[in-house]
Amino acid sequence: MNMNANAAKDIRSSASPVERVDVPTGLTYDALVTGFERELGRWEPGVVGILLESHAPWSKVEAEVARMAGAHGLMILVRIDQGAITSLSGRGKQCSLYLVGNPVIANQILDIDPRASLYVPFRVCLYDLGESGGAVLSFDRPSSSLGVLGRPELNEIGLALDQKLNGVIGVLVGKAAT
Repeated sequence: MNMNANAAKDIRSSASPVERVDVPTGLTYDALVTGFERELGRWEPGVVGILLESHAPWSKVEAEVARMAGAHGLMILVRIDQGAITSLSGRGKQCSLYLVGNPVIANQILDIDPRASLYVPFRVCLYDLGESGGAVLSFDRPSSSLGVLGRPELNEIGLALDQKLNGVIGVLVGKAAT
């Protein structure tokens, strides 16, 4: 049997429902982006570099992550403005993809199952429907994404991430209603 055949027999797949959430916000796209970014903390690569270079103790990492994570305990790790480049096609689009998470929480998850690195940080998309409906915040619920792994130990952590994201949404939607 050749190497490829051996590798192919080790490939596994699993299926589990993932809950997608689409939240019409009643905000303009720009207002949604501004509000979303205001509610979340920011990953600071410079601080991370210093922590790595100094071989900082985990307690120092936890303190810095808590500072960066902000009020909801989550931070924006990366923002990709998908609309900017795709609008060059001649059809303007307003959409951005965010990687959102908390490295300390991710560490807890990855200690349980390193396959979860596919799901943390999790993705949040903000996009504009234009005249038909305004700006929408979309994501796959973290608890259901982690549920794909079939590890009950991840349930509580996943639900806690759901609640953190629900807190952000509550502030954003609440502001839209006022």
